[in-house]
Amino acid sequence: MSIVSGKVSELIVFIIIAIASIYYLWRAIGGKSVELRALPQFDAISDGVDKAVEEGHPVYVTIGGYAYLSGLYATMAISGLNVLRYTTRLAVRRGATMHIPVPRQPEAFALMDGIYREVCVSEGKPEVYNRDNVQFYGSNEAYYTGIAGWIARDGCSLYMMIGAAGGGIDTVPEHWAYHAGALRIGGTPRWPHQGTFTILNDYPLWMDDVYALGAKCSEDPVVVSTQGGADVGKFLLVVMLVVTAILAALKMPIVSWLNM
Repeated sequence: MSIVSGKVSELIVFIIIAIASIYYLWRAIGGKSVELRALPQFDAISDGVDKAVEEGHPVYVTIGGYAYLSGLYATMAISGLNVLRYTTRLAVRRGATMHIPVPRQPEAFALMDGIYREVCVSEGKPEVYNRDNVQFYGSNEAYYTGIAGWIARDGCSLYMMIGAAGGGIDTVPEHWAYHAGALRIGGTPRWPHQGTFTILNDYPLWMDDVYALGAKCSEDPVVVSTQGGADVGKFLLVVMLVVTAILAALKMPIVSWLNM
């Protein structure tokens, strides 16, 4: 009995979220995308790029040391890649230098380098692409200490770590960025590390904010529409939590119902 416990309630929630996701996707295909709320972190990217142009120091964008493109961390990494593309486009247009540190995953290196190269070409400035501005590190220790050394050598005006990151040695470069006077934007959906990123960044991103920023930076109505379905799911779960608490206080067998 315990193997199938709660499967009915889980199925109901899944069906509701699936219907909401399909509805918002259908609207996006029809040209009616979801309107996301204003994100100060999104506006701060533009401010940071302008700061880099004014100061003559680079913009750093990384997607964290757990940038796997499959499994648990894939969606986090993809959101970070969307932010990378948007930031690179602004930097190339305005004349800021991009520094792109790549974690130990080779597949992430190919994508991040490709995004940088493709944006330079699409913006009509292929000569801006510089392979030396994309640095691949083969281990976590080399990744984070390498970024710190890069910042110490070249300076930093904007530092962004957005994606599948942790709160240990991941934070080493952010300390260097702080001492370099950089504007810092960062976050991860990994819940144990929310406090770390809140303390270390001028514009922290909390949990699903990472996905919202990635969707906003993608400028793709279909990608943005996924946030609509996700918001319906979160609203539903909050309502269920409140209703469950009320019914439990009234001695109703709500736990038995949910275990069906």
